[in-house]
Amino acid sequence: MIVVGFVLFAAAIVIAVALIVQNPATVTVHAFDATWNVDMRWLLVAGLALTAIGLFGLSMMRLGSARYMRLRGERRALAAENRRLAKRAAAADTASRTTPAPQLREPVPAARTSDRRGLRERLAATRHRQGGDERADQTERPRAGSR
Repeated sequence: MIVVGFVLFAAAIVIAVALIVQNPATVTVHAFDATWNVDMRWLLVAGLALTAIGLFGLSMMRLGSARYMRLRGERRALAAENRRLAKRAAAADTASRTTPAPQLREPVPAARTSDRRGLRERLAATRHRQGGDERADQTERPRAGSR
């Protein structure tokens, strides 16, 4: 597709150059209540410029419509997601009204300065009291550096 486009573009340039070079005659142009005597080659250049401007406008319209369609699709997707999340929040709200409130955990007592146990042992004892981890029942591991 790129090769075909390049061949067509090159052919258009060759034809435009041939038309400009081979038309040295003068033409009378009447536009907007004015009259000009213009070489035919400059008339061709003006036509090519107007064609390029028109194609640029068409490409801008195409890009604008593509952007509009993309944004429209994104808006639809966001609206669908908002509806889905609203249903999910409503379901969670009704579920929280029907289920009992979670039980608050018992606060952990602060460590005393006379308590010589390490942090790991205190956490294990706390878990054991709250009915948590079974590893709390394991024997104490010796600390690094102690024998």
